[in-house]
Formats: sequence, structure tokens, C-alpha cells
Amino acid sequence: MYTLLGVLLASLPLPQRTSVHDRRVPARLLDTGVPGDLDSMFGAKRFGRPTTEQAGFELTSVTQRITQYNKETGQPRGGLVNPKLLTAIQLEDEHGNLDHKQENVHASIAGLAVDYLSRLARVRAGAGEEAARAAVDVFRASLMGAQRITDFGGYPSAVGDARQAVLSLNIKEHEDGIVGYAMDETAVLIACQLATYDVALRAGVGLYNPESTLRAPDEVTTAHILVMVHRAERFFAEHGPIVADGFIFMNEVQHAADERGGYTDLVDSGDGDFLTEDTLWDFKVSASKPTKDHVLQLLMYFLMGKQSGLPEFEALTHVGIFNPRLNVVYRLAVVDVPPEIIDTIRYDVIGYGA
Repeated sequence: MYTLLGVLLASLPLPQRTSVHDRRVPARLLDTGVPGDLDSMFGAKRFGRPTTEQAGFELTSVTQRITQYNKETGQPRGGLVNPKLLTAIQLEDEHGNLDHKQENVHASIAGLAVDYLSRLARVRAGAGEEAARAAVDVFRASLMGAQRITDFGGYPSAVGDARQAVLSLNIKEHEDGIVGYAMDETAVLIACQLATYDVALRAGVGLYNPESTLRAPDEVTTAHILVMVHRAERFFAEHGPIVADGFIFMNEVQHAADERGGYTDLVDSGDGDFLTEDTLWDFKVSASKPTKDHVLQLLMYFLMGKQSGLPEFEALTHVGIFNPRLNVVYRLAVVDVPPEIIDTIRYDVIGYGA
């Protein structure tokens, strides 16, 4: 969605480098101007549409549009595109399926934690400023959700708590001086905490539950999340490299010119997970196989990317899902979808003109 696109200013102050091999993000990098004001981290002029509160109307995401379409028109039996068309590849390890019923945090929180930690695990950066920028970028939705909770939700400590959580991430330095983030119990605890703030950005401040922020993942939940993160690392190694991460369907030039990119009146927000050379991937941590709505979501992303005209979408020919809970890769060649179905998604669901 548009409000996820705050970017760090190039003027972030440089930290003092230490010689400690396991250390935490320098506090100066999360306090770079006005205390408590995330604009100092993400740029005073954010690239992105206003929030719902600022705009004065509801922004409609891809998933919300699918819900609308299902209520107003409805998909045929089996879906516009039947999930059975997906080619499934079962990956093997010693852990098997991970039972979400044994976990003590909500499935949505576990899913976001796996998503964020999988991104964080790929960070390879210079020590200090560059590493801190990377962490803030991974958790930007959580940080901005916390800012909204502070501004509109009656919990003034939320943004400070979120920033302190990022400060507590452990950094591991490699022999070549490049650093990454440790995938450990601390990272899982922090990711689960930060993920609870996302709802304020994605669905509204009124749905934030402060008790969820206080609920620490137990031993089983922590172990499951770490297994899923390690599975994601193996997936990226085998199916990568990743060419875009956390993508949207317009760029800064289009935004400045008040152009829509891939968005429409019916779908005016929405962001995807990651792109490889020829595949648009979504990250699902569901205990079930993909549904017709999941496939429709992927195809909407694919068509919105193509409509945007941005170069990162030009070579795409496939859509796919990786589910680290089931350890299954699902993939579909878009050319195998009937043209009339593509037209229905393009015109009736997304809302492009003929």
C-alpha cells in the first residue's frame, strides 16, 4: 500500500563504529532529528499516498478488492483460476509440517514475523548506518503502524517501544567486515512485537490490541518461526536471486506526476513480497494449500506490475507462492491462464479501461 513507501534520508548521521562482533543497532540512527517523529527516519516528504485518516476516505488494497468482488460478483466454482493449476514442489527437511495450533501467537503475527525475519536474514551491509537503514526498511510498516497508534490510537509509547525494539536487534559481523542480523530468539521476540503494530497501518488503529504486543512467543513458537526463516533462506538460495523486495506498482517519478502506475479507482493500494528474474512471488505461512483468492491476488499483482510499465516487471512470466510452514513451492505460468480470464481480472476486478 502506498503508505509503506517512506524512504530514509541520505543525511542520517554516521555512528561511532565499535569493535564488538555482536552488537546492537546504534541508537543515534533511530533518533535523527525530532524525537518520536518517524519523518526524520523516513523522509519529511514521504513517497506514498496518505493514510486513511489523512485522506479522509478508505484506501482499497488488493485483498480488500478481492473481498468486494467476491461479494458483488463472485468467482465461479473453483475460482477464476483454479489453484489446482499451480505446480507444487514439496521441499524436504527433518521438520515436516509445523502445526500452528501448537503456537501461542496469532497466525497472522507469526506469518509477518517470518516474512520480516526472512528479509532481515538477507541483509548484508556495512556496519552502523547502512545496517540500521536496512533494519528500519525491513520493519518500516511496523514502525509506521506504531507511529499511527501513537498519533491516533491513545498509546503514546507505541512508537518509542517500536524504535527501542529495533535497537535491540543483534548484529553479527563477518570476517570481511560486512554485517548481518542474527536469527535468534531475540530476533523472533522483536519481530513478533513489531508485527502487532502493522494492523494500524493495514486495517486501522481501532483494531490494534495492546495485549498482543505483550504476548511473547513461547519456545515452540520461536522454534517454528526460526525453522520457517531457515527454510526461506534455502528457498532464496535455490530460486533467487531476489531482484525486488517489498515492491509496489509505481515509482517516484510517476507519483510526483500524479500518475497511477498500476493502480486504479478500484485498487488504490497494495504491495507484493518479492520478485525473481521471471517470477512474482508471494509469501504465505498458512497451514492450508493456496486458495482461489490467493491465486487471484497473484494474478492481480502480475497485471498491475505489467500495467505500471516499470522495468522490474517486464521479464515476468510466472507467479508463485512459497509456504515455509508446509515447505512447498507453488508456481504458475501466466500464459496457461485463459485470455478471457486475464481480461476479466484486468477489467472487472482491477478496473483498467478497455
